[in-house]
Amino acid sequence: MTSSIVFKSFTGLRHSSQEHPKVLHSHTNPISAFPYRRFRIKASKSSPKLQNRNLRVAVIGGGPAGGSAAETLAKGGIETYLIERKLDNCKPCGGAIPLCMVGEFDLPLDIIDRRVTKMKMISPSNVAVDIGQTLKAHEYIGMVRREVLDDYLRERASTNGAKVINGLFLKMDIPKKGSENINSPYVLHYTEYDGKKGGTGERRTLEVDVVIGADGANSRVAKSIDAGDYDYAIAFQV
Repeated sequence: MTSSIVFKSFTGLRHSSQEHPKVLHSHTNPISAFPYRRFRIKASKSSPKLQNRNLRVAVIGGGPAGGSAAETLAKGGIETYLIERKLDNCKPCGGAIPLCMVGEFDLPLDIIDRRVTKMKMISPSNVAVDIGQTLKAHEYIGMVRREVLDDYLRERASTNGAKVINGLFLKMDIPKKGSENINSPYVLHYTEYDGKKGGTGERRTLEVDVVIGADGANSRVAKSIDAGDYDYAIAFQV
């Protein structure tokens, strides 16, 4: 999973610095245990206060990272929007999950499609690596179908109050620096597909206070905030 977060300082959800938007990137290996990266958000008297409304947050990307983030925000009473371009995405990669994820994400056991105890990975240079030798007798690598897992997490987010939008994020307008722009929103531009406009969709905009980028390795959110380069790997599945 890959995610990035950008936000200003607001009452209820604030970053301690007033100078730059906060960017959080999180990369996790689906086969290893999830490394947690904690960050602290503090309130201060000088932070701008929201008047007569809740904080508005947009989550870009409806995979496990985006679905989980949207659910947590919606549970906290935050006005949450989840934008995903393909709601029936049968993604071949990222299907292996550790056992700890079942408990940490409160997943039903029947969402696991296959239980793998042995696996052999062979590189293009014909180097083979056996996986599963360190597993105990009761342990296994859970294999899930991404279209099932992702839909389950999105539906759970929706049940808790998040608005799920079938749309393609295009770009966002970032507020300019300066005290006079401190309350200005992030303006998201996206194409919404509601089944009424055929395959072309309809261009729309959305104003929010916080943007969470959970839109994968080639994240448009990361590019919009000039997050820079990052390490990545190419995976093949047969």
